[in-house]
Amino acid sequence: MMRLRTYAGLSLVTTLAVIYHAFNSRGQFYPVMVYLSTSKISLVLLLNMGLVAMCILWQLTKRLFLGSLREAEVERLNEQSWREVMEILFAITIFRQEFSVPFLAMVTALLLIKALHWLAQKRVEYIETTPSVPKLAHVRIVSFLGFLLLLDSLFLYSSIKFLIQTRQASVSIFFAFEYMILATTTVSTFVKYVFYVSDMLMEGQWEKKAVYTFYLELIRDLLHLSMYLCFFLVIFM
Repeated sequence: MMRLRTYAGLSLVTTLAVIYHAFNSRGQFYPVMVYLSTSKISLVLLLNMGLVAMCILWQLTKRLFLGSLREAEVERLNEQSWREVMEILFAITIFRQEFSVPFLAMVTALLLIKALHWLAQKRVEYIETTPSVPKLAHVRIVSFLGFLLLLDSLFLYSSIKFLIQTRQASVSIFFAFEYMILATTTVSTFVKYVFYVSDMLMEGQWEKKAVYTFYLELIRDLLHLSMYLCFFLVIFM
């Protein structure tokens, strides 16, 4: 966290410096905007500041809903990150004609939101295996899952709305399918948490919990498989 603060401070200073230079040398608002959007150095610094802002928001969200991460959660985050980066690179090759700054911003947001989903799943697993969990942890995880579902729904709505307006296949298809998958994952994680709470209220005597959990995971995996198949059919057919 300290490294992020230092890097964020340096990024803020360099961003303010390039903005000051633009206003000092150009004077008026429109020439300043043209300069900032066309100068490669300025654009890189502004993009870097945007990335830093997104990372800070991610850290604040994590701190609010999860607190400090456990070693298993950090390990899960590192493992999944490399896998998802490879998938994103594959998606970029498919939609390379639409490669742009907004596309990079959406991809970065998707990766950060996915990371929050991985942490939510791992935290639910931790709660299930912990004998005594404080009430605050339950409030946090339920609020966190609701927050993630809201994010998924908003980004899914935005992608579908753009597709309806343009009426053509674009990178929004990729984001729409990704957020559909994330939304079903969030719902599945919440239902799994409900199973745990129900079993806890029955003092661990719910015999069919394992069966229902198995069918829940099976339905989730089948839904994800069908979504991936639909995605590739839409893209390559």
